[in-house]
Amino acid sequence: MVSVLCALLLAGCAGRAPEAARSKDSLLRVASTVSAEQRGGAPPPGTPEEEAALADAHDTEVDDDGGEVDDGLELPADPGTGARVHSPLAAMTEAQIEELFSKDPAALGPMSLGATNAGALFNGVRMPEGDRWELVDPAHAWGTRETVDALDRAIAEVHRQFPASPKLYIGHISARDGGRLSPHKSHQAGRDVDISYFLDARHRWYQRATAANLDRERTWAFVRALITETDVELILIDSSVQRLLKEHALKIGEDKDWLDEVFQLGSRKPRPLIRHARGHANHIHIRFYSPIAQESAARAYPLLVKRGAIKPAAQYVRHTAKKGQTLGSLARQYGTTVEAIKRANGLRTTAIQAKRVYNIPRPSSGPAAPPPKQVVVPPRRLPPPKAADAPPPPARQPGPALDG
Repeated sequence: MVSVLCALLLAGCAGRAPEAARSKDSLLRVASTVSAEQRGGAPPPGTPEEEAALADAHDTEVDDDGGEVDDGLELPADPGTGARVHSPLAAMTEAQIEELFSKDPAALGPMSLGATNAGALFNGVRMPEGDRWELVDPAHAWGTRETVDALDRAIAEVHRQFPASPKLYIGHISARDGGRLSPHKSHQAGRDVDISYFLDARHRWYQRATAANLDRERTWAFVRALITETDVELILIDSSVQRLLKEHALKIGEDKDWLDEVFQLGSRKPRPLIRHARGHANHIHIRFYSPIAQESAARAYPLLVKRGAIKPAAQYVRHTAKKGQTLGSLARQYGTTVEAIKRANGLRTTAIQAKRVYNIPRPSSGPAAPPPKQVVVPPRRLPPPKAADAPPPPARQPGPALDG
């Protein structure tokens, strides 16, 4: 059983469909087909070495209660001002939207509904095959148009700087219709992406990044492009890898104050973009803003529910467990059931941990309220211009002539 769960994780920060576990054979097939030609000396399936490697992957990625990957961080709205990007549906009446839905639902465009840890996806766009990346699990590589385009843009920037760079592995984005995707907390609304680091020549998917194998130049170029060329909401990177990247960035002359704004490691800034979450030493987790898809979803939400295109958005309370609490006590406190809490959090047992945050489903008599109709994307955190790129100082004006 442990082997099955570990193979699940190796197969793309996922491996299972959200509704039912795949068979052991299918899991191992997915794991074994990921760039076999690039695995170098990877041990063959079924050997003790492989079992040990899979067990290590399981221990670093899945919590002790058999729950989800720690990728469900939801940040509060950025208090700063930013750009507004309007959905094409904003200028349409409800009758016009319904008519368009009846004729051609795809014409409404991609929609990201709800929170990334309790949402859905409508009219998603599958990440295409490409010569610069490899899809680990194409069936779960669906996102918004903005997510797909942003990812392509950042990868292209690495290849502009470093031609003939190796492929990156793209793991989960979302299921075609979004919703829960095991073993994640997030990845529900087409805005989250799991992607590999650039590693050495023996690179394989889900391999831990270390000082010995991390390609610092290419990985930093990729992360920098995410920050400066896309509308990224957050990036999850293990603190050990953050240290390697930040040291490299300082070494090549990046501005220290700017690095302190974007890296959580070694910084006391209130809203760093790059944050630590356990289980992210073997891949990067990226979350993008998708303002068009988010606003389109809010605009069309009542119609989609009415026509049965989506299920009403789930309502959750985020509860931090305290010592001595059980699923039974939480179920009684919130008027729900133990099984409902287990489903909402991907738990296979009734064990919970103190200080862990759990989604508690809240009873509702009708559809939950849709997300805010206005999505504000904060300004990108751009580094200050380097001395070579800075504009020249203004010409000095001659002073008054002196007699004498």
